[in-house]
Amino acid sequence: MAVAPRLLQSTNDVVSIAGWDLDEDFPFGPQGAKPKRFVICPNPSPHPFLIGGHRYVFKEPSGSKGQQIWSEVIAYELARDIGVPVPPAFLAYDPSERSAGVLVEFFYGHAWDPPTRFIHAIERFQGMGIHVDERRGSLRDNVLLTRSHKVVDWQRWWAETIAFDALIGNTDRHSENWGFLVNKSHADEATYSLAPAFDNGTSLGFLIRDADLAKFTAPARLADFIARGRHHFGWLSGSDQSAGHVNLCAQFLLVFGGSGQVMKNVIQLPDSRIETVVEWCTRFDFPIAFSQARADFVAGQVKARRDAIAVAIGV
Repeated sequence: MAVAPRLLQSTNDVVSIAGWDLDEDFPFGPQGAKPKRFVICPNPSPHPFLIGGHRYVFKEPSGSKGQQIWSEVIAYELARDIGVPVPPAFLAYDPSERSAGVLVEFFYGHAWDPPTRFIHAIERFQGMGIHVDERRGSLRDNVLLTRSHKVVDWQRWWAETIAFDALIGNTDRHSENWGFLVNKSHADEATYSLAPAFDNGTSLGFLIRDADLAKFTAPARLADFIARGRHHFGWLSGSDQSAGHVNLCAQFLLVFGGSGQVMKNVIQLPDSRIETVVEWCTRFDFPIAFSQARADFVAGQVKARRDAIAVAIGV
C-alpha cells in the first residue's frame, strides 16, 4: 500500500529541504491555495522515513494558521494506528526561506505504483454536468458520485473517512479535498479507486491561540467546542444539523447500517496512545512550538470526540 506507515520521525530529525529540487511539472501550488511547493526528495534519501526520488508537498502555513503543520503530523500518526489511509506527514524546514512547514508524501507516483493519475472530486462532478457547491455539497451526492464510478469499497471509505474527520475535528473535506485515483487496464478501461484522506490540517482546534487554551480545560467548554464542529457537507445539501461531525456519522450509519464496525475500528484509540503522540510532539525543537498546554488540549479533545462518536454509533 502506497501510504503504509513509515518509520517514526525522530525528534532530532526535522527535515531540511535545502537543495531539494522543485518538481518541474508542478513547482508551486495553484493560485489562492495555502503556500505550498512540490519538491523531490534526494536519492538516496536523507532520512529513513522518506523515499528517495519521490515527490512531496511542502506546506508552509504561518501566523494564526501555523498549527496546521502539527495537525497534519498528528492526523497521520493517529491514522497509522487505526489503519486509515492518510499520506505520511513530517516536520520540515527550509533554511533558505527561514520557513517551517510540513512535508507530505504524494500518495501516488511511487516507483512500485502502476501508472496512476489523480482527479479531484469537483472535476468529476463538473465533467458529468452535476452542479455542486464545492464548498458545501452533500454526502449523499458524494456517495452517488463514487458509486457511479464503480468504486469497489466506497462504503467502507466514506464510513472510515467521515469517522476519522469527526475524530480529529477536520472541517475541510470539500470536493477539492477528496478524489479518485485512476488506473487503466491493458484494454484501456479506467478503474477508479478513492485516494487516501489528504489535507487534514484544518483540524484539532488549530486556530485556538496558546493563550486561550486554558479556557478549554473545563469539560463543559470543551464539549461545547466539539459539538460545534462541522463538516463542509451534511447528508443533504444545506442540512446544517446533519453536518455536525458526530451527527453525520450517525446519519451515515442510519442509511448504511453495515458501516458500524468500520466506524468502530476508527475510534479504537486508547488514551495512552493519544497521550504518547502529543507528548512526542512537545519534544521537537521546531520554530512553531507545540506546547504542553496544546498537547493537553489536543489529547482532551480527541478523547472526547472518540467517546462522542462511540455513543452516536451505539458502541
